[in-house]
Amino acid sequence: MECQNAVKVVLLACGSFNPITFMHLRMFELARDHLEDTGQYTVVKGIISPVGDGYKKKGLIEASHRLEMARLASENSDWITVDSWETLQPEWVETAKVVRHHYDELLAAECNSDNVDTVLCAKKRRIEDKANESLSHHRRDNIRVMMLCGADVLESFGVPNLWKLEDIAEIVGCYGVVCITRSGSDCQKFINQSDMLWKYRKNIHVVNEWVTNDISATHVRRALRRGRSVKYLVPDVVIHYIQVHKLYNEESEQKNENVVLAPLQRYSGRVYHRAAACPHRPCELRACILFILTYQEKQKQCHKMLSSFCGTWDQISSVNMEGYMTALGISLYVRKIVMRIKMKKVIEQQGDQYVIKTCSFFRNYTLSFRVDQWFEEFTQGVDNRHVKSLVTWDGKKLVCEQIGEKKNRGWTHWIEDDKLYLELYCEGEVCRQIFKKNMNE
Repeated sequence: MECQNAVKVVLLACGSFNPITFMHLRMFELARDHLEDTGQYTVVKGIISPVGDGYKKKGLIEASHRLEMARLASENSDWITVDSWETLQPEWVETAKVVRHHYDELLAAECNSDNVDTVLCAKKRRIEDKANESLSHHRRDNIRVMMLCGADVLESFGVPNLWKLEDIAEIVGCYGVVCITRSGSDCQKFINQSDMLWKYRKNIHVVNEWVTNDISATHVRRALRRGRSVKYLVPDVVIHYIQVHKLYNEESEQKNENVVLAPLQRYSGRVYHRAAACPHRPCELRACILFILTYQEKQKQCHKMLSSFCGTWDQISSVNMEGYMTALGISLYVRKIVMRIKMKKVIEQQGDQYVIKTCSFFRNYTLSFRVDQWFEEFTQGVDNRHVKSLVTWDGKKLVCEQIGEKKNRGWTHWIEDDKLYLELYCEGEVCRQIFKKNMNE
């Protein structure tokens, strides 16, 4: 449904694109359909903006390669383009600045079409923007840049020191976000739980992808490292480029392994600089420095420990599953089935988020979480209860506390003698399971 007064929209996707996949391209199509179906918008362009090397993400290969793969992947599109501005910056650039840059470029192009000096027009626009007190007046009404992202990026707004609050306010409040859902995420709940996102909720367009597509660059890189086919996951021209340049191997995956992400370094550093500006308060200065160093070291250790958990694990033993399921109130019929099957655990790391999948021919259960952050969990397929969960480290053990109807409920994971141990406990009943790593997957 088209509208004569529809607002022109440019969709901007920022990210690693390491490498670009079909899902990255699919997001643009989903977002365009959603916006244009409202009758309020006309999507005129899509921009892929790979992050620069300064982001320091683990396994991030050179920007020149990621940029070229994105160009190859989008070469047959008549509306999606790739922009190199972000990759050419000497340091990592905040996403808000990237959005701002493309908005200025868009304004300049609009002014140029009206035979107006582009430099003066962009400068005038920036002056007008600064003069506005309300974020809602930061943009022109007839043309907009919207950030296109997946649910994981939207939820990353809640990660301490990963985003500045003022940047979130600018991106969501001034420009707008189009968020594509993925399995295991609940964008609406996250928006509801965030005062900042709730304030600008009308600028957040949540697009449901009903055809489930869980392709991720992380999975693609893992398959490439293991010599597995990634055909139909990424475009053939990208596969050819990867093969020619021998990209994605064990060595490349270790790049930046012991380096803290650029935003964590920068925003933690902001605390240090504030303290340094108060030399007459040396105790607070030392405390701030200690906090920063401790936090960064903890982040490194967490990533290193959890990386040892990642992989596919096959169950080799289980003790007292019957007692544990009885404590949960699971029916006798289901208990009999579960007692006869072997489980498989698939543990994955997706940025700062971790996913544990429990798989069997009977039922599957997926848990996504961030360490040290409370989250709402629905134990669908287990006992179908709502619980509030928190995953933390206790030494080298990953411990989850599940608060809800059942008392003293939770689980503990740890590695011992190259085996994955799991203790499930509820109301005094403890089930212990042992898993062995499947080296063929």
